[in-house]
Amino acid sequence: MMPTGWCPGTRTVTAMVGTYPGTSCVRIFFGPGDGLPAAAWTDQRQRLAQAPADADVIVSHKDPEVDAAAFVAAWQTTGRTGRLILVPHHEPEQQTGGDPAPATFRTSWTRTRKQVGDHPARLDGRLRLAVCWTLQWVRRVDAAGRRVNDWRTWWPEHEADAVDLVLADWYPYDPTARNPFRPATYEEPASALAIMLELSRATGKPWGIAEINHPRITTAGGYPADLDADGSRCAAWYRRMHAWAKANGCQVWSHYHRDEGDLTERKTEQQALRELIAAEAAAPRRLAPALETLRAELTRRWPGATRTVVDATHHADHRPNARGAVDALDVDITGVDTAALLAAFQRHPSAEHWIHAGATARADDGWTRRPYAGADPGRDRLHLGIRSTEAAERDQRPWGLVEEAGSDAARFLALLKDPAVAPQLRALPWQYVGGGIPKDMSTLKVLNEILQTVRVIGEAVAGQAGDPAPVRATLARLPEPRPADVAPAGLPRALGEVDALADAVAARVLAALPAHASGVSGEELTAALRAALVDLAARPIG
Repeated sequence: MMPTGWCPGTRTVTAMVGTYPGTSCVRIFFGPGDGLPAAAWTDQRQRLAQAPADADVIVSHKDPEVDAAAFVAAWQTTGRTGRLILVPHHEPEQQTGGDPAPATFRTSWTRTRKQVGDHPARLDGRLRLAVCWTLQWVRRVDAAGRRVNDWRTWWPEHEADAVDLVLADWYPYDPTARNPFRPATYEEPASALAIMLELSRATGKPWGIAEINHPRITTAGGYPADLDADGSRCAAWYRRMHAWAKANGCQVWSHYHRDEGDLTERKTEQQALRELIAAEAAAPRRLAPALETLRAELTRRWPGATRTVVDATHHADHRPNARGAVDALDVDITGVDTAALLAAFQRHPSAEHWIHAGATARADDGWTRRPYAGADPGRDRLHLGIRSTEAAERDQRPWGLVEEAGSDAARFLALLKDPAVAPQLRALPWQYVGGGIPKDMSTLKVLNEILQTVRVIGEAVAGQAGDPAPVRATLARLPEPRPADVAPAGLPRALGEVDALADAVAARVLAALPAHASGVSGEELTAALRAALVDLAARPIG
């Protein structure tokens, strides 16, 4: 899921939510002199108080002397489940309307970090601190195509660890056009948003879009051509931009629904935005594979049909991310050894954080237990979250909650397929002793003696035959006796016998497993055994 929504402009948030059901992102701006009022969360006349409780809220402000701690504390008391993305000094590079000097900008970031940088909500990912620039300013070039502005002027390098997200406002810009801000065509997404990937790589931070708008390309709008009278091309452009951004790691997307971006009378584009918002709200909840493995182990260790919950609403990482994966689950701790569970969880490389009984801990903080002041401190549940990376989500290594020897059929299957084990498996039948085999002899030694005896008898028969050629031809087809550490290359077992033996062994293995063991089917196990048995009969020990 990529939280998608709008900046309400001059319209009320309530009206906007009615127009765009399922809104998952709202951007609210506090201008110069507005400060950062904590009361805005509860005063229903304020837009912030009207925002959906489960939506991410991007809050920008312009003033250096604000009380971010009080603002965040007031946000927490509302019980909101969406993230708060806080932007100190939105678009400082514009240098208009009270924008700070670079030194003031940096001092303000230090103040913000001291106030809320170690806040529990930031540690568990619900509070994000962000910078936000205008991409027209960042992308500006001279006649030679060289950039004339440096975003690093407005990058709080001294507080880089406190920055969680790089946001930007996107508006049309084409330096090759007669009017760079009124290009003749809609820019392709890969070109338009390449700068965001560049900024993300340079800062080491994920990225998002705080504002975006593109007017229709018409002469009435100041463009050089009437390219899009009905807005259909603009609507298609919005869809392409949104899809490209989501596929390339965009964390949040907000349309600037004001001035030229007000879509009230632009019905074609409005419908496109409505559909994008609805599609993100309806994104399916698919538990990350790593957590599927954990859930299976939890169920086996502490059985219970409702032991785990995937689609809780109290925490942002229960929502599907841009890949459609949910990176957290909750565990009902009734009857659970929470100490054992947490110890196993913290050992896994995918684990990122947990919340339980008013406390939280994170892998990047050395699993140091700290107070948790979120909306749901988890008295009767344990919230387990993994890293939101594709590698972490796909890591299906065991979590160590189920360790019974011989009870995991999947591990047995993996053992049969392990190339390091195969030579030993092929050697075992020929090294076998007992079960009717004469004392001090192995299966291979008995086979060698049988071969030698057959050759002696065969020669005797050939010597007495009127035509010894057929007898000697048969003897020539016999395999040569092999050393004791080498299996015969021939002696293939009939296919029907191999199948029957594989079925029988698989049935006995599965029958011996505990009733709750799972992870592999009888068909898979039989197939693996069949392959191993064919090797035993047909391949030399390597």
